[in-house]
Amino acid sequence: MDQGYRRAADVLCSLSLGRHSDEGVSGLSIDTAMNDADLRSSGGPLIKGKVEITSSYMNTTYSVLTGLNAVVGLFSSLAVNMPDFGRFSKNQLAGYHQFLALPIIGTLGALTPIFVTDAHSYLWGEFEWYMPTVIAKFDSRAAKFFVSASFLLATIGNQIAADTYPFANDVAGMLPKYINIFRATIIISVFCIVSTPWNIIKNASGLLSFLSGYSCLMGPLAGTMVSDYYLVKKCELDVDQLYTHRGIYWYNGGWNWRAYVSFVVGFAPLLPGFAKSIDNSLDIGGAWKVYTFAWIFGFFLSLVTHYVVCAYISPATESLVECAVYPPQKGEVVAPVLEGEELSNKGTLVAKEKEMANMA
Repeated sequence: MDQGYRRAADVLCSLSLGRHSDEGVSGLSIDTAMNDADLRSSGGPLIKGKVEITSSYMNTTYSVLTGLNAVVGLFSSLAVNMPDFGRFSKNQLAGYHQFLALPIIGTLGALTPIFVTDAHSYLWGEFEWYMPTVIAKFDSRAAKFFVSASFLLATIGNQIAADTYPFANDVAGMLPKYINIFRATIIISVFCIVSTPWNIIKNASGLLSFLSGYSCLMGPLAGTMVSDYYLVKKCELDVDQLYTHRGIYWYNGGWNWRAYVSFVVGFAPLLPGFAKSIDNSLDIGGAWKVYTFAWIFGFFLSLVTHYVVCAYISPATESLVECAVYPPQKGEVVAPVLEGEELSNKGTLVAKEKEMANMA
């Protein structure tokens, strides 16, 4: 390994981990470090080393699928939590830039730890991806403080945006009489401590098992949601009825059993593979192969199941509307509508208000 890679490894650890080096890091970028070391033709074991499959039952293909499934599981919560943020958009065009932003951020977020861990193996002689352990090896107390503070800030910001607020919003919507956003936040905060998440992330195999298990739940859930909105209801919703007691989306006593059926159908076949990911000694035949792409499998199976149930077995015709009814957009003047008033009357009032506004 040449001196160029040695320098890049030191700079990369400084940039990504905060490690002080004699050459400094001011004004440098990851791209500069990459070009200086010519990592396209150089690199450590993680970048150019020989691939060794340690699993006793997986080959390369299924190992790659397992890794991909873990990454998908990491971001799968955003796929089902997006409505918690989208509902506050000022218009229907907000949020489409995420189509490009999330894949780019996700890719960089996956590649950077690989480069950092690879550089760590060269500098300290062993692979270490657990950040508290890496930070503990820094010689500078200032580096330890600022890097730890940056990770603490990033963790708090991520948990508030991606986890705490969506949970609080959903639970408060289920029991608004007893729980608000603040109380739900307290509940999930206590749960996070009780669940001891540090035991999940302290080793790579445990984290991968957790993320894969997470994805086998999120996939069927996302498939059910996509099927209901795009295939069954064809993007036509009456938003006012979503917040109306015993409205057209009340279904059977407030529960849509069709969604639960499709979720269970998509999740049940993945249970054996999930069990084997925790205990490799279990003999489940070839069921573990499906689990290696759990999110994709559960997503499409639940999507198809929900559509078949809603379209052919037990259609919920009362929840279907001919045209979408959205809340008033910015600049619109809408007359108040009493709860339970007919949709046609509501549409007439909205049209009249628009006509009067145009005349004025």
